[in-house]
Amino acid sequence: MNQPELSIQENSTNSRLLGIDWCRGLAAYAVVLVHSGDETWGLPISQEAIAFRLLFYFAVPFFLATAFYFLTRKSTIDLSSKFWKSRIQRIVIPYVVWSVIYLIVRAIFFLAAHKPERLAELFQDPLGLVFFGRASYQLYFLPLLLAGTSLLLVAKYLVDRKINLLGLTVIAVGGIAVNQLIYTTGNGFQLGEGIAFASLLKWIPGGIGYAIARVILVEIVWAIWCVPYIFTALILHRLLAKPESRLQPQPLTILFLVLFILTATFGKVWLPHSLQEVLVAYFLLLVGIFGSNHFKKSRLAASLGACSFGIYLIHPIPMNIVKVLLAKVFPSLAQQVSIASMLAFSVSSFLLSWLIVSLLNRHKWLVKYVFGT
Repeated sequence: MNQPELSIQENSTNSRLLGIDWCRGLAAYAVVLVHSGDETWGLPISQEAIAFRLLFYFAVPFFLATAFYFLTRKSTIDLSSKFWKSRIQRIVIPYVVWSVIYLIVRAIFFLAAHKPERLAELFQDPLGLVFFGRASYQLYFLPLLLAGTSLLLVAKYLVDRKINLLGLTVIAVGGIAVNQLIYTTGNGFQLGEGIAFASLLKWIPGGIGYAIARVILVEIVWAIWCVPYIFTALILHRLLAKPESRLQPQPLTILFLVLFILTATFGKVWLPHSLQEVLVAYFLLLVGIFGSNHFKKSRLAASLGACSFGIYLIHPIPMNIVKVLLAKVFPSLAQQVSIASMLAFSVSSFLLSWLIVSLLNRHKWLVKYVFGT
């Protein structure tokens, strides 16, 4: 089944793609784990739990890498009206649908908890709800992806004019450098406040001018964020097209798996933030690409690939259900965020999310709007 961006756009039972399906499932679980005990839970967090959680921040970079790898896989990048129509179906419609779903769910929760002030606070930032995914913390990925997709216009222009490998590398490295500069100066996208370039925004007076500037600056940061992913994808296509890239997939799988693990762990200490994100994403993608040669047809892998996007979107709802149930059965899990509690909540939430999405995927008329397929 085709899936928006977080899944492969070809037949998921093709043996070449199964490794990426497994990696996509791992990334979907990583998203759930990261949210299974963050600061919003209002509980004390052990330093070990914080360090453990940091190992799983590769998910969004991996999803960006995978999305742009498949969007640029053809020698000529297709930007026809059909392409943009598919972007609306795969990104915009699910974004609108899930924003409404989470607004309704949160409204019900706040009213049931007798916290109308939280509901009023939610609607105090309509700009954030419309453009930045404020209805639920994970929804920002969809407008981020849409902003990055707009850069395919630039990529197509350069590819059609036969830009060489060196040129692609210069742009990718430049994108990493600019992203690092934005990150270190504190001007990156701030999810909680829904702003970017905070140092510039403070000089802009309120009103419509501030609102327009806020949207434009976030879109600029998102577009710059995606630059190294797009052009690294183009570099990867050039390299994998070489005959020698098809030799000895098993050693390459092991090599990139080791590099992924090292980058996900020690890379956060030794590498610049923006470089580490791109490297960890593409090392895992390469694990999936070369590892696909070792996998036979697998319904489990195909299911993971088909459900990963849905798991990403829906997981906060099952997570809250699991949170209530596990806290009643094992009260100690709700007293402090630890590695054990994160594993308990994340595994349960992931499996429940996977089950729900699998059931929803049986209804094609529904998933067309909910998951963009």
